[in-house]
Amino acid sequence: MPLLRFTPFRSFSLALTCAMCLVPCALTMFTSELIGQQRPKVGLVLSGGGAAGLAHIGAIKVLEEAGIQIDYVAGTSMGSLVGGLFAMGYTAAEMEKVVKDMDWESLLADGIPRSDLTFEYKEQLEKYFYDFPINQGKLQLPTGLIAGTNITNMLAGLSWPAYNIKLFNQLPRPFLCIGADVVTGQEVVLKSGTLHDALRASMAIPTVFTPVEVNGTLLIDGGFINNFPADHLKAMGADIIIGIDVQRELYKKNEIHSVISILKQISTLTREDINAKNRLLCDILIRPRTPGASTLTFGLADSIIRTGERSARAQWIPLVNLAKKLNNYSDGQSKKIIPLPKPDSLYIREISFTGLDKTNPDFVLSAMNLPFPAWLKPDDIYRALQRALGTNEFSRITYELHPVTDGVHLTIRTEEKDKDLIHVGLHFDNLFNASLLARADFRNILKPGDQLGIDVNLGENLSLAGSYFFLFHKRLQYGLIADVSRLKAYEYKDNRKISSNIFVDTYLDFVMRTTWRNQFSATAGIQGEIAWVTPNIGDWQIKSDNSRMVNFFVQLKKDNFNNIPYPTRGDKADLVIKEVNNFTDAGINPALILDFRYWRAFELSPKFSIQPSAIATFALGDTIPYPYRSYIGGLGFYHNNVVPFAGMDYMERASNNALILRTDLQYRMRTNHYVILKLNIGKSFNKFSEFNDASTNLAGLGLTYGYASPVGPVEITLMSSTSSKKPILFVNLGYWIR
Repeated sequence: MPLLRFTPFRSFSLALTCAMCLVPCALTMFTSELIGQQRPKVGLVLSGGGAAGLAHIGAIKVLEEAGIQIDYVAGTSMGSLVGGLFAMGYTAAEMEKVVKDMDWESLLADGIPRSDLTFEYKEQLEKYFYDFPINQGKLQLPTGLIAGTNITNMLAGLSWPAYNIKLFNQLPRPFLCIGADVVTGQEVVLKSGTLHDALRASMAIPTVFTPVEVNGTLLIDGGFINNFPADHLKAMGADIIIGIDVQRELYKKNEIHSVISILKQISTLTREDINAKNRLLCDILIRPRTPGASTLTFGLADSIIRTGERSARAQWIPLVNLAKKLNNYSDGQSKKIIPLPKPDSLYIREISFTGLDKTNPDFVLSAMNLPFPAWLKPDDIYRALQRALGTNEFSRITYELHPVTDGVHLTIRTEEKDKDLIHVGLHFDNLFNASLLARADFRNILKPGDQLGIDVNLGENLSLAGSYFFLFHKRLQYGLIADVSRLKAYEYKDNRKISSNIFVDTYLDFVMRTTWRNQFSATAGIQGEIAWVTPNIGDWQIKSDNSRMVNFFVQLKKDNFNNIPYPTRGDKADLVIKEVNNFTDAGINPALILDFRYWRAFELSPKFSIQPSAIATFALGDTIPYPYRSYIGGLGFYHNNVVPFAGMDYMERASNNALILRTDLQYRMRTNHYVILKLNIGKSFNKFSEFNDASTNLAGLGLTYGYASPVGPVEITLMSSTSSKKPILFVNLGYWIR
């Protein structure tokens, strides 16, 4: 038998052939070893972190691309919101679209479209910026700056797929989130109930959002106790944990240089021990860093999401290796997550209310203006509740859904406002300095539906007003209005101020009034009035004694501006027709007063809008009482007979009749910041025969920088007119007195 001879090449070929035969055997042995094993369960834990939590969406996008199937989800605060959506079956792309389409400014401010506000509420919001309830005769501070109604109802709409699921382990991906009991300081694990309530409670940042009551427990943001609940995810049954932690690192010594940084450091320190332990439980830890993001910077959503995506891609190899390992189990791809169906609409068959002690359910239904039964979308209910909130009867109004035979039961959950409220406002201008505005509202004093209001203005121009109205029928009211105001007035000669005067006006009205469609108001009444001035105003000499009048009047108003103080759509009108009967020693001197004011706003582009306006005031009669002359000049609204005119000094021109046309060209530089060019012309005359006299002509312009602040407009205006030809700088902060 011949000997076999092996060359080096033949030896290498034989070894390679053997190795190739052994590899399938090894793979078969490894796979067969996994066939009998159950696939490990993978959990995803998402930390809180305010707007920085939007980075979770970008990271989840990478997990989806890597092919990792998530079995359990746990989160806190913003991590609970993203985690709850992911648990229902929302994809990263769907969540990204949701957050980019949201009007975060309106959500976070509990904003209500002006079209949904009652007429009276609109007028209050043009003077006052905050309310304080009166409880047992004492002012009560709110439990949070934001009631969170809009956020709750937004979450309710996003949670429609799970409206009939009360146990969160029945979601496509079993889910839990963390809250904190504000009474005991204990951690509360939310695993059942109404999903959107659990999400809202988990993100109730103290002092920013009001606490949320869930199953009798008052909850705040769970991040103050456990902001990265990997331990609870482990207890759910997760064998492998992927963590996405957007919490910032502790400040170093040289980075602590303000009260804010100290408060942030203390907040982080309280939970750092449990955070460190929970990070150690993670098999893969992704830590996006978003230094430009703070608690409420949701306007940076796109860049924050991209940051989360980049951070996850940095761990692409471990993620892909984990996906491959999981897919080697025989059941690795057999249990696909089936998202909950996302219904476009639901058939609302029944409706009920909770929390209505003083308010009639029919009144709320009328305000909501929704058909029942009917197929409704989430936005239909969201808008309906905003309309109900616009009645100013509720501090919060939310909802939940329950399945019933052949449809859904809608439960409207209301929290009525305290019957007694204090409204506050501030105003400052460089003409009359600072003023404090306050209003006290008292309801249901003698009978249901009655309203007592007291307004006070403490400043150089003092005023005190009171009103007491009774509900006659639906929106028809009758009542009394009393007002006394003390106003500084000036006399001019040749466009120069030559004297200062005190003008006092007092009146008592008995009126009937009604409103409709939240846009229109009509008032009719009889008025007793006493007014006096010392010593004189303008070129019209008057005595220092008082003028006594009995007046009959009708007033019609319209207001459907989309925004105040810088509207871009809608119009506003005010028409007063008044018969004035002035009692003097010589008898009664009647006069007819016509006062019409109209403003319109047109949006030319997303940045530009134009606002034409017209004011026409006419006093017809042989003897015109001085409170019913027109005093033109300045930009303030101090009294009904003061007519603003850009470029002229306050009350610079006095006459019986005035016609003013003005156009404002408004440019929005960025959110809440505006530049406005004001152009106005006019006529000021005592008799119609003087109308063509050139001396009655007026013209002026002004350039304004305006900022819509939380306490009202902040404006700086530089202006001039053809009459004085001198520059005038006017600064004002806050809403106007009238």
